[in-house]
Amino acid sequence: MPPDVTVVKSALADIDGAEVAHSGIGVVARVPVASVTRALDALKESPHAFTMLVDFFGTDTGAGVEFTYLLRSLSRDEEVYVRATVPYAGELVSAWNIFPALLLPERETAELFGLSLAGHPNPKRLLTVEGIEPLLLKSVAIRTLEEVRDR
Repeated sequence: MPPDVTVVKSALADIDGAEVAHSGIGVVARVPVASVTRALDALKESPHAFTMLVDFFGTDTGAGVEFTYLLRSLSRDEEVYVRATVPYAGELVSAWNIFPALLLPERETAELFGLSLAGHPNPKRLLTVEGIEPLLLKSVAIRTLEEVRDR
């Protein structure tokens, strides 16, 4: 269930640039990328206790890479989405110290979108080697003409 929008707004009141609205998927909080960790911590420590990270993923929107964190309050059976957009080849600030389950997904996502990962204890590549283009960017061709022709 989505929480009341005012509850999330009050939890993020100290975050400059935070926008909270109800959308088709539920309550979505859009925050500046520099404030993601503060927003996640504020929601986790709020009276509604969004203490469980359910999902984390990135999407190439064409204007940058949008990261989505899905948080759940187990005590209230409510969910909230937190979104932030990172410019291409930008820097994602790690939130692993708030939600330790982010250790591997952050590495994987940063690598597959060609971003650097700040504040992570082990920001090395996880799936590919140096020289491989970021596989999930829209600008990177999935198959080259030669690969298709030589099948």
